[in-house]
Amino acid sequence: MVISDVVNVWGHKSAQAAYREVAIILLSGVLVLLSIAVLWVVTRERPIYYVPMGGPGIAHAGVIPDDVVVAYATEWLETRYTFQPATVKAKHARILQSLHPRLTVRFPVQAEQEAAMVKEVKLSSQLTVLEAVVYLSTPQAPLRVQMTARRTLWIGGQEVRDEAVQAEIILAPWVKHGDAAGLVVLDVKVTPPLSVSGT
Repeated sequence: MVISDVVNVWGHKSAQAAYREVAIILLSGVLVLLSIAVLWVVTRERPIYYVPMGGPGIAHAGVIPDDVVVAYATEWLETRYTFQPATVKAKHARILQSLHPRLTVRFPVQAEQEAAMVKEVKLSSQLTVLEAVVYLSTPQAPLRVQMTARRTLWIGGQEVRDEAVQAEIILAPWVKHGDAAGLVVLDVKVTPPLSVSGT
């Protein structure tokens, strides 16, 4: 009787150990599969949705609606050319984040020169976009936005010039794993350029 009790206890303990081993193996397998699934989700390319402004609508992966391009270009140009001496460096920092990497080399030099000019003459500028049209809005091609705007310049708080501005901004989709996807500025042409001459 004692031997049979010992055998029963030993058999019970062996069965529990076998159940634990099976549970650990199954749990390890599930964890390995979950790890693989997480790696797959993190490393695969995701479609980008450019959501149009103005309420509900349908967005298709990779398709950039013209109104999204116009809204982005308008905000970019108004941010770039609306400043006061106290805010010009912050505006430059914000603009730098939206430039294509090949423009980020020369822009800081231009921004430093512009900031010095703004500080020296206490220049303020306000730009308002009046009209914007998107050209070359096809897949895989840069987006060209032609804009008509009005820029008002002040020196030391006195309005010195109100001028018509023509601008062309070239944008492209930017996808870099780990960074925010969206649009970047490839090139900008503004006529007339920002200056204090002619005031």
